[in-house]
Amino acid sequence: MSSKSRLEKMRDQAAKALSAAPPADRFARAQALVARQPNGFAEKSPEQHVAEYTVPEQEVASVSNVRSISNTPSVRTSDGAPYYSEVPLEQIEENPFNARRIYRPERVHEMAGNLRANGQMVPGIATIRNGCTVLAGGHYRFRGLKVAGIPTMKLMIHPGITDQQLYQLSYMENAEREAQSPLDNAIAWKSLIEGGVYANESAIAEVTGMSLPNVNKTLAILKLSEAVLETIKERPDAFALSTLYQLTLLEKAAGPVVTAAMALKVRDEVAVCKDVELARAKYEAKTNRKPKETSRQHRLIGSDGVPLGVLKDWDSGKVSFEINLPDPVQRQALVEEIKARFAPKGTLPEPAEGAGGH
Repeated sequence: MSSKSRLEKMRDQAAKALSAAPPADRFARAQALVARQPNGFAEKSPEQHVAEYTVPEQEVASVSNVRSISNTPSVRTSDGAPYYSEVPLEQIEENPFNARRIYRPERVHEMAGNLRANGQMVPGIATIRNGCTVLAGGHYRFRGLKVAGIPTMKLMIHPGITDQQLYQLSYMENAEREAQSPLDNAIAWKSLIEGGVYANESAIAEVTGMSLPNVNKTLAILKLSEAVLETIKERPDAFALSTLYQLTLLEKAAGPVVTAAMALKVRDEVAVCKDVELARAKYEAKTNRKPKETSRQHRLIGSDGVPLGVLKDWDSGKVSFEINLPDPVQRQALVEEIKARFAPKGTLPEPAEGAGGH
């Protein structure tokens, strides 16, 4: 049996154990059930499965770190094993290395309604830092409990969780339920790198299993202007990584105003990634095409009325002139005048012998 199917079977049996047990013993029975088969369930006959759903009371009592939720609000062990606790919400600190940074209000209220109706069936994951309870996983439940007006949160406390594990636990939990958006990842990864939890983008790629180019593209999202980022935060699930990357390229080519307008279209499902890509290509073509300049020409005439040449100037600032001075004295005088006005002494080369004047 594959590891995935074993995990699914574990979850199914744990769920059945929760529903079959009396409310006071549900968490204890489910925990004992999982503890008996920590690496997955072997194939059993239907009779064996039915027997396993009902965990004997003495077996529950033998699990050192689990006791009845209704009778014991907090069960600690001295061996560093995880233990169950119910903690007041005001005493819980959020995960400083949480993979999710954006929470959809409608999902929070949906969670609150479910919690009011059914209670908190699944404990969150937490650790203890400097005497404080720090949430590792279950942030939507944490917010839902607040909205539902439920004062405490059921938690499995895992002592000694590291900074990296705090991130990894939240990342894996979100991936199984509702993966965080690319913008979530960008905000979290920047914080993790700046905080020294992970050394660089390569370390992030290794822990998440994402390719390094995609990690780089994800972090590039944060270079977007604030107006564009605010639009993305309103509905982050509408923006795939490929779309966000095209928005970063569009902003480089067309500026923040055009990009903000395009982001609104993506948010409202009026535009997709291809539309952003086409707009970016159009503006890049405009940027790369040199505008044609037209010069203004002025005839140069000597004191005797004889034409000497042409002076040209452009809007870009360029100025040039072509002049023919057969008289070497006049020619040298003009050269010295230009040198005196525009260049430090000695920086212009002396005209070669026999060279014509321009």
